Amino acid sequence: MLIFAGAGAARADDNGIADKGAQAIADAAREAMAGVTSMRMAAKVTDESGTTALDLRFDETGNCVGTVTPPGNSGMADIIKRGSDVWMKLDDALLRAQVPRAAAEDAIELINGRYLHGTTGSSLLRDFARFCDLDFFKEQFSSKPVNEQLAKGSRTTVGGRPAITVTSRRDGEKGTYQVSTEDKPYLLQIQGTDTSGERVEAAFSAFDEPVSAKPPAPADSVDLSQLQ
Repeated sequence: MLIFAGAGAARADDNGIADKGAQAIADAAREAMAGVTSMRMAAKVTDESGTTALDLRFDETGNCVGTVTPPGNSGMADIIKRGSDVWMKLDDALLRAQVPRAAAEDAIELINGRYLHGTTGSSLLRDFARFCDLDFFKEQFSSKPVNEQLAKGSRTTVGGRPAITVTSRRDGEKGTYQVSTEDKPYLLQIQGTDTSGERVEAAFSAFDEPVSAKPPAPADSVDLSQLQ
C-alpha cells in the first residue's frame, strides 16, 4: 500500500501549518496521525484484482464498524469487531463468492440474513478483519519513507475542512495529500499510485471520536462452527 510519503498569511482559525514548508507539513501530519486514538476511513484501493472499497470507523482498543466491498462487484460485508471477536454480515452475492458453490445455497439458507460470528483467527473472517486494524493504517500513514521529494501546493477544502496540499514522489511512487489547516494537522485525504500500479484514494475524518461497536443480538448471529 502507498505510504504517506501557495499558502498566504495564516487565517484566524488556522493552525499555522500552511505557512510552513512541504517537509514540515508532512512531518506534522505524520505526527498527528501517529497519535490518533480513532478515526473514520473511506477508501478505495485498486490493483490488478479490482477495487476494494472500505468505509470503516476504528479505534486503538480494537473496536471497528463499517463496510467492506471486495473487488469484482461480488457483494458487500457489514463488519463489527470488538477485540478479537468479529461479526460479519455478507450479502447473498458475497456469500456465493466466498463459499464453495456446492455449499453456498445451504449456507445462505442457514445464515438467513444473520451475522457470522467468529474471531480474527478464522480463515473466513481474517481477510476482512485485517481492514479493521487502526495500528496498521497509522503505521502506513505516519512512517517516513527514504528519498521522498515533497512539494507544497495550494489551499483547498476536504469535506468542508480547510487544508493544504502536499505532493510526493519517490522511486516511482507518487501521491497527493491534503493536510488540515485547522485543529491538529491531520491527514484528511490522499490519492496515490505505487510502483506496482496500485491506486489508493482515501479520506479520513472523525478523529478521536468514540467508536460504538455494539455486537448484534444472539438471535441475529450464527457461530461459524455451525457452518463446518
